[in-house]
Parts: sequence; C-alpha cells; structure tokens
Amino acid sequence: MKILKYIKEISEMDKSLRDKQRTINVSEVYHLWNHLMQRYNVIYITNLLNSFVKDDDLKLVLKYGIKTLTKHTKLLEKELLNYGIPLPLRPPKQTQKTVNFELISDRQIYRRILRGIQAFLPVHTMAFIHSTSPKIRDLFLSFMGEEMKIYDMYLEYGKTKDYLLRPPIYKP
Repeated sequence: MKILKYIKEISEMDKSLRDKQRTINVSEVYHLWNHLMQRYNVIYITNLLNSFVKDDDLKLVLKYGIKTLTKHTKLLEKELLNYGIPLPLRPPKQTQKTVNFELISDRQIYRRILRGIQAFLPVHTMAFIHSTSPKIRDLFLSFMGEEMKIYDMYLEYGKTKDYLLRPPIYKP
C-alpha cells in the first residue's frame, strides 16, 4: 500500500494545479477546508480558556493540545495550498480576557475541552469515509488516531483531577 502511495506522490509532482484539482473530489475539499477552519477556532478557544486556568498541570495539558492542533493546521494548510484551495480566515492570535477570572473554574474548562474532543471524533470519521484519495484518507486517519490517543490521555487526566462527571453507580 505504501508503494502505491509513493508512486502517486511522484506522479503528482509534475502535475499542474488544474490536473491536481481533478484528482480531488468536492467532499474532500470541504472536509480539508472545514478541518482547518475548526482547528483555527479550537486553537483560539483553547488559548482563551488557557488564560483562565489556575492549575499548572492543566496548562501543560492544554499546551500539548495546542501543539498538536498547530501541527495539524500546518499539514492542512499545505494540502489546501497544494490543490489551490483558498484558506479560511484565521482568528486573531491574541486573546483578551473580558470575564471575571473567578467565574470560570478549571473543571469547567476541562469539561468544555473534553466535549469539544468528543464532538470532533465523528467529524474525522466522516471525513475519512467521504474521501476517495488514499493520500487524503491517510491524513484524516492520522488525525483521528492522534485525536483518539489525546482523548484517552485527557480522559485519564480528568480522572486523576476529579474533573469528570460521575454517573450514578449501577446496583443490580
């Protein structure tokens, strides 16, 4: 399978932009663009929430998440530019606090980010399903795998900090 991938990459090197665009379907374009736009938004929101975090451990966890998201944005930008697809507008790099610091707890920040990760896992799956290009499927598969690992670690971190909601215990 990797040999086919390399052959395809080599054959695309000398293709014109128009020829490259013929190898990608509209669904793949949408998912690439949407993933990038969502990554931009998540980075912005995470930076905003990070400015309210009090716990140093949570700050480190969020920093790791931002590093991963930034890596994904670079890959997505490269792929979109490769096909001549315009990039979405970036949100501002700076975030300003306009809310009272004490109104937002680390537990609320943790849960907000956890819900965001949970909501985005199906988006990776749909992007993978709708892609016909092996190269783009590999990209979405790598994002999904990486995000699942992050979700797993984030969930375990939440258990250690007692940030998770605890459903009632089942008593048969």
